[in-house]
Amino acid sequence: MVAGTNISQFRTLLNDAPPEDLVTIAPLLFNRIGTLGQSQQESVIQEIQRDPEARRVFEKIKSFTH
Repeated sequence: MVAGTNISQFRTLLNDAPPEDLVTIAPLLFNRIGTLGQSQQESVIQEIQRDPEARRVFEKIKSFTH
């Protein structure tokens, strides 16, 4: 993942985004993760699971897309 300020800015963007923007962002985000190699995908998933804030953001996205 991108380190430092970029992650923080991305989280802020997702946290502040209205539901309709999350619905637009989610497929793009998940498609991008899907283009990564297996080990990179696993790394992203592990990072999300370790970071409570990232996990909360992904749960928020999931709630708007289901």
